[in-house]
Amino acid sequence: MIACAGCARVAAPTPPGHRHPWTTPHVLRFADISEPDHLNPYLSEMDITYDLSSLIYSYLIVANDRGALTGDLATAVPTLANGGISRDGRTYVYHLRHGVLWQDGTPFTSRDVVASWKAVVAPANLTIYRRAYERVASIDAPDDWTVVVHLRHRYPPFLSQFFAPLQEGGKPILPAHVLARERSFNRGALSRHPIGTGPFRFVAWHRGERIELARFNRYFRGRPKLRRIVFHVIPDDQSMLTEMRLHHIDLVVSPPAPLYDAYRSLSGVATQLAPWNAQEVLVFNTREPGLGDVRVRRALSNAIDYRVLIDKVSHGVGETAYNVFAPTALGYRRLRPYRYDPDRANATLVRAGWRRGRDGIRHKGGVRLNFTLDVGSGSINLNEIALHVQRDLHAVGIGLAIKQYPYDTIFSPDGPLYRGNYDMAIYSTTLSWDPDAESYYGCGEGYPRGENFFGYCNHAFDAYERAGLNTDDPAARARDYRAASRILHHDVAYVPLYELRRIVVRSVDLRGVRDNPTATPWWNAWQWDI
Repeated sequence: MIACAGCARVAAPTPPGHRHPWTTPHVLRFADISEPDHLNPYLSEMDITYDLSSLIYSYLIVANDRGALTGDLATAVPTLANGGISRDGRTYVYHLRHGVLWQDGTPFTSRDVVASWKAVVAPANLTIYRRAYERVASIDAPDDWTVVVHLRHRYPPFLSQFFAPLQEGGKPILPAHVLARERSFNRGALSRHPIGTGPFRFVAWHRGERIELARFNRYFRGRPKLRRIVFHVIPDDQSMLTEMRLHHIDLVVSPPAPLYDAYRSLSGVATQLAPWNAQEVLVFNTREPGLGDVRVRRALSNAIDYRVLIDKVSHGVGETAYNVFAPTALGYRRLRPYRYDPDRANATLVRAGWRRGRDGIRHKGGVRLNFTLDVGSGSINLNEIALHVQRDLHAVGIGLAIKQYPYDTIFSPDGPLYRGNYDMAIYSTTLSWDPDAESYYGCGEGYPRGENFFGYCNHAFDAYERAGLNTDDPAARARDYRAASRILHHDVAYVPLYELRRIVVRSVDLRGVRDNPTATPWWNAWQWDI
């Protein structure tokens, strides 16, 4: 599953030991369209912040390129079998590596883990995503190499959320000795000059232009092969394509799908598609009249031409979605995908009593199937998807007006989604590593208690979700979440338009990069070289 899917045509491989003249030996230059808002990842939701964090910092556990969890600062992943998780599911024991140093030479110990947890939950800190951390009752550090975490109650997703970069909000371990002298966590030194235990140390941030990193020779996994990394800010996708064509950069972070073919045509550049736990989704506010009818949602799922979206809009980058859970999630199973069948959509609506009016829009009991679709502005992909969905739904008698919002507005606490002031929306989402989805779809998890701004409620789904949280046995959890995913799929809680894949664009001289499908894919940077 984790093997490279849909690998594109690439330039001829470079002979071992040879570099093209445009390559600076052991210096990696990469680019994105935006610089980070912070270099303290606890305060950011930006992917580029997570990418840079994975170069500078370390975590307790990470995922490798096969999608398997493995220790980072922890020597092993806690499990029931190895005694790292107690039978009641309320105690986790992490054994830490010996001989790890912070990049200022200070020894890493269990005190750093305790201090990092305190920083996450401190009320004065503007930490994003605290859900797992707030379930901790206490943390003990019986010695420098052991951390014992006591939860208030059993919570199996804790493992993939606690100082792990497996989904949005991934937090590395921060240095206790720096935190102790920080006057303001929110605007302190770690936001400007991070100090980590990762393979590369921070050197300089030239605002609006570049960030420079240097090799940390005493990195605990071994001396990194790259000598320097320079991150360039290129705030235009076309300009970035030009810079890659001229070989002024060696790696591009997440280029847009419309430029996929253009990157594939470049000489001396390898362009591939890598697995990614992410989807383009169409979501519903089921509290709205009409959308609360599961038959309408099923008709919607049959009205959309998914093949056109994958082939034409995503330029073949997307793949058919078979589940609403990530392929790496425990209990994942391929379900029958929603399929394009407008005749079936029309028949479903007719049987449910929705009749066409003179304007072609269906209605019943004074309710018209006429909705607004919210999308983020500035995204070519999302707006093109919206136009295709609008056309497809109109063909079966469902009206759709497209409304654009700035990205930071549509997802803000005062925006249309969290306020429940919307009908439908399209956006890209990173799927949770753990299959626990109660916070998103549970009956009692409306915002601000949870993330259920869909208004979806099915008590049978809730029962399976609760059962999945009442055991740490992977086999038992897998059975519960398979059942839960079938309910979400049957109810059309939302429509996954297609699975996303990462477009990976690299110089053919860059070797050793092995992505994983998580929100933070760079887990083996010490092995990279150019």
